[in-house]
Amino acid sequence: MNLADDRMADNRDLFEQMIRTFESAGLPYCILAGYDTYPEVIPSDIDFMVHPDWMHRLPTIIAALAAGSGSHLIQSIRHETTATYFVLARRRGASLIYLHPDSSSDYRRRGRRWLRAENVLENRRRHPQGFWIPSAADAFIYYLVKKIDKGNLNEMQALELSLRFSEDAKGCSKALHALLPAAEANVVEAAVRTAMPFGSAPWQTVVAGIDRLREALHRHTPRESLRSRFRQTARNVYRVINRFIHPTGLSIAFMGPDGSGKSAVITEVAKQMAPAFRQVEYRHLKPRAAGKQVQHQPVTDPHAQPPRGTLGSLAKLVHFWASYWKGTVSWLYPAKICSTLVLFDRYFQDLLADPRRYRYSGSLKPAQWLGRWLPGPDLVFILDAPPEALQARKQEVPFAESARQRGAYLKLACEFRHASVIDASQPLEQVVATVLGHIVDHMQRRTARRLGLSPRK
Repeated sequence: MNLADDRMADNRDLFEQMIRTFESAGLPYCILAGYDTYPEVIPSDIDFMVHPDWMHRLPTIIAALAAGSGSHLIQSIRHETTATYFVLARRRGASLIYLHPDSSSDYRRRGRRWLRAENVLENRRRHPQGFWIPSAADAFIYYLVKKIDKGNLNEMQALELSLRFSEDAKGCSKALHALLPAAEANVVEAAVRTAMPFGSAPWQTVVAGIDRLREALHRHTPRESLRSRFRQTARNVYRVINRFIHPTGLSIAFMGPDGSGKSAVITEVAKQMAPAFRQVEYRHLKPRAAGKQVQHQPVTDPHAQPPRGTLGSLAKLVHFWASYWKGTVSWLYPAKICSTLVLFDRYFQDLLADPRRYRYSGSLKPAQWLGRWLPGPDLVFILDAPPEALQARKQEVPFAESARQRGAYLKLACEFRHASVIDASQPLEQVVATVLGHIVDHMQRRTARRLGLSPRK
């Protein structure tokens, strides 16, 4: 088996474990879309619907799934009042295998309830592989509303709509005409009724008129009652406040002497952790928006420039510290609220270990004191290696400086709440596996705490 085959086997195993866990718990559920290739191929999130009365029990069931499948529940993102996105990760050395169950009860968007969970579950059917799926009409309407409301439709999504319609043309047509005014319903039906290529006139009419379809969709479907909307608004306010207080993003700083392999480790960590976040951002040293990111050329002599004087050093230190506060408030924290993974190559406290790099000649005590008044990264990794190994990789500084830097960076661990010293003299794959293990464990503990789950041993 190659790596791709291993991943597919792991995905299949995790999915099958999920179905067994749902069935054994007696959970009323159905997989809403994309299920034609399950469990052999699972290309993206697994959208599924559960009965509203079971939503409060779902985190416990997902946590049981993680424990029973040798995976870890590392994210829980409530993206709608009745929808929560979970991320499970299974460690495989320097790789992570993911499963992304995306749950909902009643399907709501923009103040409207498009599908009632009780009705969908009442009409559900068994997939040939044994798990529950909606009736063809419910699956068609769910996917159509989702695509029209988001305002995008591609070839694969058009094929999904055509497949669902072909399973029950009469039922889908009836549901479609109940959803949209006659003119707009006829436009959609002309495209899905026949197996026309995506570039054909009927489909291009749908794509070109998708904004008009969205307007008709919202106009034709009444909003929920004032009482229901007030209740949903209150729940949404709570959801948004909770996202502000408990951001689902993560900030990680990598620090270490020249030659410790920070860049290579960051590259691999970004690749492996990306599926757990909405986006990944890399920053050298400072938190700042992408447009303000300075393009850094490779440094061949980090100590070439002379240190500033004492006053100049202190002035630069205060400016340096203030820039961190500004970047954290204006960019880093909002990015974390939006489920962004931010990876730093060096951080403020790097100045304590290598002041000459920053042309700093003053006392380190003010820098140490100011650093303690900064909101630090969620995790810090100090990459450590003997000076012989550092010199074998880079000779930008003399051997004696490599030895000095090693000791200085090791002392930095006590400056952070969540710092780990990693043996960077190991092969890259082992270093990455160790770092990923720390990240996954941290995210699992964080998620369990936020969901009120018992911490996993």
